[in-house]
Amino acid sequence: MSLVVIFAVPFLISLFVCWLMIRLGPKDAPDGGRKTQAAPVPSSGGMGVLGGMLGGLGTLALMEAPAAEPLLAAPIAGIVAFTIFAALLGWADDVYAMPALTKLVALLVGAAVAVVFGPQPGALWIGGAGITLPLTLGAIVAVVFIFVMSNAVNFIDGSNGIAMGTSLIILAVFALMLAPNAIYSSVDRSTGALAAMCLAAASALAGFLVWNLPGKLFAGDAGSLSVGGLIGGASVMFAIDGPVLVPLSLCLPILIDVFLTLAWRARHGRPLMKAHREHAYQLLLRAGWSHGKVARLWWGMTVICAGAVIAGPFASAVGLYGARNWPLDVIVFMALLIAGSGLWLRQRVTLGRKLLASGR
Repeated sequence: MSLVVIFAVPFLISLFVCWLMIRLGPKDAPDGGRKTQAAPVPSSGGMGVLGGMLGGLGTLALMEAPAAEPLLAAPIAGIVAFTIFAALLGWADDVYAMPALTKLVALLVGAAVAVVFGPQPGALWIGGAGITLPLTLGAIVAVVFIFVMSNAVNFIDGSNGIAMGTSLIILAVFALMLAPNAIYSSVDRSTGALAAMCLAAASALAGFLVWNLPGKLFAGDAGSLSVGGLIGGASVMFAIDGPVLVPLSLCLPILIDVFLTLAWRARHGRPLMKAHREHAYQLLLRAGWSHGKVARLWWGMTVICAGAVIAGPFASAVGLYGARNWPLDVIVFMALLIAGSGLWLRQRVTLGRKLLASGR
């Protein structure tokens, strides 16, 4: 019964709230720059995602499911609080167009508060070995990663389905990998709560995508900042007891584009805080790709990363532990990182030249 609830309730609530946002929410108008839609489009669909996730978790609490008990206690409470805070901050930006620096500072402070009352890794598990971190350094690592993921998802949220669809896959994989101790179990209730939260958010994202894929509703900063923060918080929680390279590998399709694009702009002396159309997905759109085709490419890359990290435990079980003293998770991460960076650079050079030649 709990599984039915966590699939159905977030989806239906998100579907309904997103319908309301289409009719009552703020509109995202074209600006001649990064926003290239032909006419204003309803935004802040992320409020539907937030409502769906909280509705699903609240229903579990009313049912007294084991996974609902840790939601109001550390470390899960910190992630839930930041997700809500980021959604409200993003909604305020969608409505009032907050200054970028104000929004960044607020996000950073919010992430710090969330970590104080939430996940603080004391060790990072890389290649099966734990690297012990001092409490302060572990907290800083957690704050930075939550802050980075919140902004990274926001950066790639410029094409229908790409950011929220990719996030759905990442969160669903987190839930899958945590499933043995999930909703129906009380063996590890923090793990169960994290799995329930990820699954509820994934179901709510599916409800949002019903409206987003046809271009009827955007997530807005309310969606991208909160969903990115949730992924960051879930990644930190996962890294406390599991391999840190698993969440990093899952997030590579987002992180590679964001960091390499920022590096590319810095190298060419372009302002990093200014909106632009130089992300890999934006170049593909400018070259004539449809929104659906671009989204499917990112989904496919994320599924490949997910398959690699899910296969890791099975490979270890049959005796595959890496080669030349390199642990398997390190080999997988490096292979995905090199392949993704190579594709990004190839696309940047070939497609960039074509766009320059055509004047687009």
